[in-house]
Amino acid sequence: MNPVKNLVITTIKRNTVQIHCCASPDDGERVNAQIIETANKLVIIDAMLMRPYANELREYANSLGKPIDRVFVTHSHPDHWFGIEYFQDVDVYAFPETIEEIKMFAQIAMDFHRSNHGDLVTDTLFLPNKTITENEVTIDGVLFRLFKIVAAEDVFMLALDLPEEQTFIAQDLLYNKVHLFVGQRSMDGTLCFDGWIAALKQYENAEYDVVFPGHGVPADISIIKENIANLEKVKSILLSSTGDNFVQNVVEAFPDYGLRSMVEMSAYFLFQMK
Repeated sequence: MNPVKNLVITTIKRNTVQIHCCASPDDGERVNAQIIETANKLVIIDAMLMRPYANELREYANSLGKPIDRVFVTHSHPDHWFGIEYFQDVDVYAFPETIEEIKMFAQIAMDFHRSNHGDLVTDTLFLPNKTITENEVTIDGVLFRLFKIVAAEDVFMLALDLPEEQTFIAQDLLYNKVHLFVGQRSMDGTLCFDGWIAALKQYENAEYDVVFPGHGVPADISIIKENIANLEKVKSILLSSTGDNFVQNVVEAFPDYGLRSMVEMSAYFLFQMK
């Protein structure tokens, strides 16, 4: 039986791996979890927001017939860690700072999302049980490079690449034709835009053939410049907007972008949670 009922799966074959980009529907924030399938193992990047989609992600991984070596949680936003609930039997890795962020904001995140989704999201804190550093790790003969991104879409973030596969697993460092969440502030309270743009510029000339974003379909390296332009535009809109018109101004500026709810969530954190 096909376990996929709601997720949209895009599978891309690279040199020695297959990468399954698993995208939730709009009510799950169109978030992506990536499954890197090596010759003998699976590595999962992020775990979904909503219980039905996290469960489906696990069932799809199980259907591939290989053991899950580990799960990486890239950052503390709940659409990336709530689904750990369905991976409690495997090791889940994150930066120590990410684990602390999850602890600090878990109740706020659960209350916020349960007010919208009820029991379709978790009411229990699930933490990664292993820590990582910015480093290189080889899993089943495949080299993964782990990068720590600071003060971008979240305060601390993990991005990965597979250099021998010319593949960048950017997660929420990049979006593709989906409105960006820009409600995060850095530890000193400043807005996310400048730090995020600076982080992106480190990768805009990299030689990747394919890039996997945290929201939206896989793309080529040109998506980095598009995200930089998006952030610059949204920053200018924010500086000239109020809480009453920010959402509409952003939506009108990017008519071909999906997920208006991401702009609404940004507005909530920018204007109501100051």
